[in-house]
Amino acid sequence: MTKKKLAVIFEESKTIQLFYKNLITPLGYEVLSVGSFTELKDLLNKDTAVDLALISLDSDDKPEVTVKYVVKKGIPVILLSGEENPKIRENLVKEDVVDYIDKFSISNAEDTVKLLKRLEINQYETILVVDDSALFRLMISNLLRRHKFHVLEAEDGKIALNILNKNPDINLVITDYEMPNMNGLELIKSVRNNHKLKDIPMIVISSVDAQSTIVDCMKHGANDYLHKPFSKGEFYSRLYITLTYKENMDLVAEQKEVYEKLFYQSSNATVIMEDNKYIDCNEAVLKLLKLENKEAILNKKPCDFSPERQPDGSLSSDIMKKIINESIMHYEWEHLKSDSTSVIVDVIRTQIPIKGKEVLHVLLHDITAMKKLESDLESLNLSLEQRVREEVKKNEEQSSHMLQQSRLAQMGEMISMIAHQWRQPLASISAISGTLTLDIMMDQYKADFFQERLESINELSQHLSSTIDDFRGFFKEEKIIKKIEIKELINSSIDIIGPTLKTKNINIKLIFNEDITVETYINEVRQVLLNILKNAEDILQDKEINDAFICISGYKDEEYVYLVVEDNAGGVPDDIIKNIFEPYFSTKIAKDGTGLGLYMSKTIIEDHCKGSLKVENSEDGARFTIALPINTKEIINAQ
Repeated sequence: MTKKKLAVIFEESKTIQLFYKNLITPLGYEVLSVGSFTELKDLLNKDTAVDLALISLDSDDKPEVTVKYVVKKGIPVILLSGEENPKIRENLVKEDVVDYIDKFSISNAEDTVKLLKRLEINQYETILVVDDSALFRLMISNLLRRHKFHVLEAEDGKIALNILNKNPDINLVITDYEMPNMNGLELIKSVRNNHKLKDIPMIVISSVDAQSTIVDCMKHGANDYLHKPFSKGEFYSRLYITLTYKENMDLVAEQKEVYEKLFYQSSNATVIMEDNKYIDCNEAVLKLLKLENKEAILNKKPCDFSPERQPDGSLSSDIMKKIINESIMHYEWEHLKSDSTSVIVDVIRTQIPIKGKEVLHVLLHDITAMKKLESDLESLNLSLEQRVREEVKKNEEQSSHMLQQSRLAQMGEMISMIAHQWRQPLASISAISGTLTLDIMMDQYKADFFQERLESINELSQHLSSTIDDFRGFFKEEKIIKKIEIKELINSSIDIIGPTLKTKNINIKLIFNEDITVETYINEVRQVLLNILKNAEDILQDKEINDAFICISGYKDEEYVYLVVEDNAGGVPDDIIKNIFEPYFSTKIAKDGTGLGLYMSKTIIEDHCKGSLKVENSEDGARFTIALPINTKEIINAQ
């Protein structure tokens, strides 16, 4: 943990005390405030290490004595003044104080913060003072130490040069011009000719004011020239201007070094372009294009390292013209390596103004592998699409075949129903015809009786014809969506299977609360209803259910019409209910069940009619629910 510095404020005003306390506390200072010289002496006599003192000159309590006392203790002093007192200021500025500021000025307060930050930096900087006069060296050294610089001294240029070689971290040289052994100008030349020392800033301080001397010093590398005598203010101004210049140059050099490392050592291929020519590049570019050195690429154009045509078939030269004219900053480009192999790069260009010129900073990212992967994926997708089309076609053919199997199975059941429905009418026709034949043979017929019996035969024949029409309509394939009332749809199915159910003592219950219409494939829905009803008939017969019934109900919501078929045969066993819609799954193996009826029913309702078919067990038996869109045509058109 960094130890806090201690600052003392000698000021009678509590407001000013608080202001400066808040001002310098963020700089890492612990601040103590005193209002009298006695308090200050007591504090300093406690051997307390004080790093800074801010002393007000407006105090009635011996301000001059206070300043001299604190300076003598070796503590850096900043003078605070509210009222300008030239006499006091003149006397105190001669003391080794750091600065003199107007305590009521906001700008001066901000300057104080900058000064304190500068003093913090100064602790880590070393300045070499070179002069053959010990008195002058002491004076300059004291001025520097007052601002917390570390100071080294030398009597002449040769000694200074020796110290510099041993201490290359010296931040500044302040040298006299006239010295024995090696004067200031010779020292400047020696320093500037030394590779390790050439960047050290140098200030010449001399009583020689000849223009030729000043020009020689500045010409050979002096950063400034200060005439003796000079004021402390001028000295500090020249000092900090020179140091700031050096710090700025160091910052520029550091930034340049960082940039060069980022540029030349980056793994990303990077080039600098001007007027569509390469003017610089890093090693990654040489590696990317398999070039031996920079000379192979400098002053060349992108098209010099490109095939005649880009992957899309366009001429490379035409595309490059478009890129330049339209200032396109991001694009893909195919280059040719020195061995004529291809490399595809993602190009990102950034325009940068340098010395009044516009240059381009260009990043080249190798995406050859990615493009190959994309091509492979595209080929794979095309192959997969072809396979999907083949599988879809195969499945459609299989589905059509299974549908045909289902139809054939249902036709067998329908023929059985036809035989059952025709048995009684045919028997009646046979009986009537036998009676009429006998009457004719015995010559006992009457015209009225004969006419009545012929009408009965005609009615029975019409019933048989109607039955044929019902079954023909059932098996007729229909590709047109039509509107129909649910009652009519149900009744047309019951007309086919109803007589069979009646002879087997299975009651039909119909529940409809309102007239409901639906647009759908009528015959396909009728086939599904008939299949569900036939399954219910079979299970009711197999289980010999007393009071057997099948209940058919219908209702609707905003989007769907629902047909519900429910029996009282006890339901579907839990272990197979989830499988009954799978192809070739049958519970009627003993009766030669195909296992296609419910599978095809679900396919018809969900794939063709865009609805749903579900099964669940109710309290009495199985409940099949058919959901049909109110308008199937709209859904199909939307897809």
